[in-house]
Amino acid sequence: MQKGLEEIKRNFKNPPREYGIYPILCGGIVQSSEKIEQYDRQGFAGVVGAVPYEKDFPYDEGEWDRTERAFRAYINKGMQTWIYDEDGYPSGTAGGVVIDEHPEYEAVGLYCYEYWRTLEGPMSYRADVPGDQLFKALLLPLSGGEAIDITDTLNEKNTLHFEIPSGAYHLFTMSIRRLFDGTHAAHSYAEPRNYINLLDADATGAFIKVTHENYARKLGDQFSKGVRAFFTDEPSLIAWNITAAVYPIVPWHKDFPANFQKKYGYPVELAVTAVVTKRGFKYKKRRCDFWEFVADTVANNYFGVIQDWCRAHNIPSSGHMLEEERLQTHVYDYGSLYKCAKRMDWPGIDELESEPLRLMDEKNIPIARLLASVADVHGCGESFTEFSDHFSRMENKQIGMNWIRSSVNWHFAMGINNMTTFYHFENFKDSEIRELNEYNARIGTLIRRGRRMSKVALLYPEAALWAAYTPTAEVRAMDNSEATLRISETFPKAAWELLHRQIDFDFIDEDLIRDGIIENGALRYKNSAYECLVFPAADVLSIGTVKKIKTMLDAEVGIILIGGIPKIARETGEEAGFYEMLSPYIGKPNFTVVPIESGWTLPGTSKLPALPRPVRIYPKDVRTVLTGAEGKVVIIDGEIISSSMLSHTRILDDGSLQVFLCNMGGSIYDGTLEVQDGKAAMTASPDNGKFAESSGKSEHGALKTAIKLRPYEACFYLIDMN
Repeated sequence: MQKGLEEIKRNFKNPPREYGIYPILCGGIVQSSEKIEQYDRQGFAGVVGAVPYEKDFPYDEGEWDRTERAFRAYINKGMQTWIYDEDGYPSGTAGGVVIDEHPEYEAVGLYCYEYWRTLEGPMSYRADVPGDQLFKALLLPLSGGEAIDITDTLNEKNTLHFEIPSGAYHLFTMSIRRLFDGTHAAHSYAEPRNYINLLDADATGAFIKVTHENYARKLGDQFSKGVRAFFTDEPSLIAWNITAAVYPIVPWHKDFPANFQKKYGYPVELAVTAVVTKRGFKYKKRRCDFWEFVADTVANNYFGVIQDWCRAHNIPSSGHMLEEERLQTHVYDYGSLYKCAKRMDWPGIDELESEPLRLMDEKNIPIARLLASVADVHGCGESFTEFSDHFSRMENKQIGMNWIRSSVNWHFAMGINNMTTFYHFENFKDSEIRELNEYNARIGTLIRRGRRMSKVALLYPEAALWAAYTPTAEVRAMDNSEATLRISETFPKAAWELLHRQIDFDFIDEDLIRDGIIENGALRYKNSAYECLVFPAADVLSIGTVKKIKTMLDAEVGIILIGGIPKIARETGEEAGFYEMLSPYIGKPNFTVVPIESGWTLPGTSKLPALPRPVRIYPKDVRTVLTGAEGKVVIIDGEIISSSMLSHTRILDDGSLQVFLCNMGGSIYDGTLEVQDGKAAMTASPDNGKFAESSGKSEHGALKTAIKLRPYEACFYLIDMN
């Protein structure tokens, strides 16, 4: 049926150990070296470890010697390792050493103060300003127009004495201040710790010098062998407030004024004014300019510096970012999480939920699919998770092994294929843990065959979010404006709409659309071919992207615009005639505009003919998908939506397909798998490693195979297409 099937069966029955789970060792690998025999017995793939960060770190050579011996002890036992690059989190300070030795690298932000009172001129005026270092003081004309710079009126007592011209103004000041009070630096679970500025490549270099360089000196011969990757943990710009603040904050670095002026041709303070106050010339463009500038800078100066070092030393850079599940945080933590993720070889996530219903929460971005997409589209197809039952433990709940397996299934269905963990396994038998590792490794073995068959792409709408988001002094800097919430809520919902229909898709950005080639009814980029692109609440797009949309429509590529035709051009911040450009295509089968209104949903297949679904599942009847105490079921245009089921379809080198299905629901799923042009099917169970022939029949050019999955069960279906 499929090439090399007997070897595939052998590897599936007895999978490579490296595809099992990697416990994260708190307190350093040296203190946990006594667990080697236990972890070996339980079948773990290896461990994630670090130097113990003792008193004289990083200059205690004995500490590094003990760390080396501990890593090599695991490796010599046949287990692989990951290097965790920090003492606690967030990564970047090397346990505080970087800032202790280089205080100039400490993270700073611009604290933005807008005086509430309207100042009317002409008149003389004085004003004291917030403490720390004043960067700029501006008068913002309320009637419109450019800000007036009055910074040079500051005296030695930190007081402004200035003349107000005719008209009405607001006073707006920007002060440079150390980032600590109320930020992640003060609220980390690890310890209160001054943090580095991720916008500074020299700060990243100092971090690498005391961590990565020492590991390379001791373990470099095992890089990409016994040591699989470096793990960086929740680095962020921290220019935001966890608790309620006094003033909004934006990221800052001393080189911003010169570098921003060089790139965009105007002063950075005008962009900051647009970001915080929505005032000034073409303020939406300037908002986009600022956050794009921040994103490019942190992507290059932190993630890029680490990636370049890792590649030079033949080891992948990996790790996960902070609060991947909330779109707003992507802006103030990174400018763009997507841009930063592209600068990691193995991008990852932090999944603290383990209960199936919570993992399927439609309010959150399906982060596993987001970061796995980046790995699939821009990387080498390897991604990872730090997964655990943290939130359940905080509620004093003990998670059962069935839910742990369900979490494993969820990750693999989304595309994540390396598992590191903080699960507590002390309440399980060694045999149960070993079976879990074998289960994980079996899925990891098959899931790496071929490539994901994503024929649909979902835009990461960063320009629209840059234009909408306003930093606030609210808890977690949340912006509850209608414009920001519209994007923040539509983006994850659009992703879940596709997932609930078992449609394989990739998250993409506008760079991919620009660089992609339109050919044979698809947008092609590297190994991907997208027959349909979905734009969620993307009110702001570049002119080039909209022109490409028009060209794709002419080439019969499917386009779905959720929320309407875009209005604003990224380049100008103003309306650019996009409606006139695209409205003639309304009514054509490959163009759909979905209005955003209460309870909106994507139409059914009959009304979205351009949305490719070569693989479909549907239940035997409504009873198999009933959810909740009231027995709710979702039916769209006559189609019963299997919202508790996830799928992951891969196309193999010989053209056959491999479909991974998992049931995230608490009841048996009884239904049918339908594959266009399929000829025969075989199942592979990760529970026991067995393959079996699957009965199926061809109807109207499609293979229909019966599926029956118990709660939280998963199964592979290997489909012969020849």
